[in-house]
Formats: sequence, structure tokens, C-alpha cells
Amino acid sequence: STSASCAMPLHGEILACNGLPTSMLGRIDPYVLTKVISKSGEVKGESRTATKKNAGGDPVFGDNDARALNFAGVKGGSYVQFTVYDKDKVNDDYLGQVTFPVDAIPGKPTEYVLSLGFGRKTVSAGKKTPNGTITVRLSAKHHDKLCGVW
Repeated sequence: STSASCAMPLHGEILACNGLPTSMLGRIDPYVLTKVISKSGEVKGESRTATKKNAGGDPVFGDNDARALNFAGVKGGSYVQFTVYDKDKVNDDYLGQVTFPVDAIPGKPTEYVLSLGFGRKTVSAGKKTPNGTITVRLSAKHHDKLCGVW
């Protein structure tokens, strides 16, 4: 594993979300807030996509949607947190969240489809409704002259 003092660049893109919970009319304006969080829980970097107006539950983020992620000096043991919100006039609504360990991200850009967890509402038979998924492409440069190779 990476030493906690070893810092590495982390790159990626937010590509899409699927099956997000929508309003009764099916209209939501989703965006993704990405945070790099250290082992101790401190936020070390933050990035936000553009809001996809009236995108519904399956937004696709293009090059012009600020979807790129570039974080420098990310330490081993950190994790990346993706939180999806619905932009509202007053308070933005939480739609789902997932965290991913930085140490599991390979050097070669790799696509992941990650579950955004389950909603608070239960449907018939007491099952919780899924919040959908987020598709991201991530890479982290773990090979560093100062850190050695892990």
C-alpha cells in the first residue's frame, strides 16, 4: 500500500448518472460535488460539475459541464466522495452519495459504475428505493520517485 506521506495526482471525469430519484414530474437539475477526503476526515479538495437543467434521472455530463477532476498531492489512505444533488432555488436536494478509496484507483484511466446507495423512502414490501448510479473515469499516479512503487 501507499505510505500516508506519499502524495499523488488524481485525475478523472464525471461521465453520467443513471436512475436518479426524480420529482413527480420527472424533472430534476442534477450536479455532482466531488471531494477528496483525507484518512483523518479533512476535505483536501473539491470540484463541482455544471448543473444539468431538466436532465431527469439519467444525466450525461459532457466536456462543457466541468466534469473533469484534477487533484494534486492526494495522499494514500484518502478517498474520493461523489455526492449528487438536485439544484433548487432554496436548498439543493440530496440525491445520493458514494465514496471510493484512492488506493484502489489504478494508474490507467478506468471506468467505474458506482451505486449511490438507497433512499430514505421505502416502497412496497419494505424495500428501500435505490438512488441510482454514477459513472466515473479515474486514474491516480501511484509511481512516484519520492514515494517508491507500491
